[in-house]
Amino acid sequence: MLFASVGAFAAAAPAAADSPAAGGDLSIAQTLGDRELTVVLRRVTSVPGPLQVEVVTHAGTAAGRLTIEVTPTGVSSAARRPAPGAPTDHGAIDLGATPGMYSTTVWVDRAGPWELAVGDGSRTARIPFLVPAQIATPPERFVYGGFVVAGVALPVAAVVAIRARRSAWALVPAAGVVAGVAVAVTAAVLSATLPLPPQPGVQVDPDADNVADPYAAQQPRISDFSRPPVLLAVVAESIRAGEAADLDLDLVDAATGNRVDDLIVHDDALIHALVVGPSGQLAHLHPIRTGPGRYQLHVTAPEPGHYALSTELVRRGGGVQTVRAATGFDVAVGATSGREFTGGRSTPPGGAQSGLPTRAHASAPADRGPQDAHRTLVASADSDGTPITVTATAAVAGVPTTLTAKVGDRPELQPWLGMVGHLVVAGPLPGDNDLGTAVQNAPIWGHAHSMGAMSMGGMAMETPGPDSGTTAADHMSHGSGSSAELAEAMLMPSANGDSPPDETVAAYGPTVPFTYTFALPGRYRLWLQVERRYTVLTIPVVLDVAPGSAR
Repeated sequence: MLFASVGAFAAAAPAAADSPAAGGDLSIAQTLGDRELTVVLRRVTSVPGPLQVEVVTHAGTAAGRLTIEVTPTGVSSAARRPAPGAPTDHGAIDLGATPGMYSTTVWVDRAGPWELAVGDGSRTARIPFLVPAQIATPPERFVYGGFVVAGVALPVAAVVAIRARRSAWALVPAAGVVAGVAVAVTAAVLSATLPLPPQPGVQVDPDADNVADPYAAQQPRISDFSRPPVLLAVVAESIRAGEAADLDLDLVDAATGNRVDDLIVHDDALIHALVVGPSGQLAHLHPIRTGPGRYQLHVTAPEPGHYALSTELVRRGGGVQTVRAATGFDVAVGATSGREFTGGRSTPPGGAQSGLPTRAHASAPADRGPQDAHRTLVASADSDGTPITVTATAAVAGVPTTLTAKVGDRPELQPWLGMVGHLVVAGPLPGDNDLGTAVQNAPIWGHAHSMGAMSMGGMAMETPGPDSGTTAADHMSHGSGSSAELAEAMLMPSANGDSPPDETVAAYGPTVPFTYTFALPGRYRLWLQVERRYTVLTIPVVLDVAPGSAR
């Protein structure tokens, strides 16, 4: 009975290191040169111990070797060798021509902040991450200590009661049993009411000491961990259409002018960059971190003209910030043009579309007006002939509008950036043809997702990999009425406790719904994005929003 109580009360006080922020898998999208990659760091279960690094490639990604290097970066009060800042282990990942997941394992020897360097021979992405420590909270220490005292005192009391001439002597160890159980029970009951310390890496800047024991810092109580907004400066040399170029993105603290180097992973990326060209082509890219407060975005602009640039990021201790580049950037006439904007790689229009992002192979038909309750905005096909349709409810300013994309007729979509679908909204826009300038000046430039709480129960799933790049779920359980429709939407449940399914799980869709409330009437440009067979499809839509009722 005593040991059963130990297990019950110990479970009532979980360690802080078991939280998703500290112990889950970490996925980071990176636009590394011409490659759009997803780097996955699997959770570290013991220190020292192995860190599994996985890289997911997409259709059109070139084969080649990536170098991997891990470096501890956190200062510590204890002397460690090698010192922080010196690499401790190296590895390599050989990417094949088939899209899928490739991996290697490196060794980490301490808890605290680390940096993963991923290089392709020309550039290196530096990804900060945390290796958590196994921490016993103060209530846990009292729980275990109290039951240890009770466990030791109990047999002593029994022996004394049997062998002592005066049974009163047995009351002394018996009192120890009672005191130990009382301390353990009290600590377990009160543990739920005790506040957690500031979480390193999420609320406060991490170092080796506060990661190893966040309770030892004795910091004053803080209720507001937010930090000032970020300013974005774009630095680039002359960019010519059809030629690859690098944009340097400098992040500056608006309150101090210092470089901002405290971004945390949000929706599987440190920074989401949205670029819209003169003809309305969208690139959804993920700049690499090259140094403190400096990121690099590799692009190949398909045509001359003005390009709008917006970023989405999260600072440590704060919420999501959407930061637009005040001036965007201009592209001069080059030797080639008329290609699709795909970030570091461009493809001829009408050719085989692959990589990130890819546009559907048909333009959107003209909007038929908001008076129709349900109307088809896009009817097109992917490069392999898979039908793609987008329908919408009545679009009225101030009233939620639901847009539904249907890609094929099988549940074989993959989560990208932790979501089944992405929706980028820009508008209201004027009627001119310079969409880059129009989007830059648009009052609304939003980024929404398709997600929810519907489970995947009963679904047969397959995980495509380098050897089976196009397989997916063959079927799912079919209910009746609205339950079947909700199941068809496949709205991102979590798995493994902390970590949601990654891109190898091709089991979502084919229907992906979005709900968005347009604040202003007018004409909007929308881009819906889903991943299928390791290819991100970008579906452009033109939507006219009618004025709402006067308030």
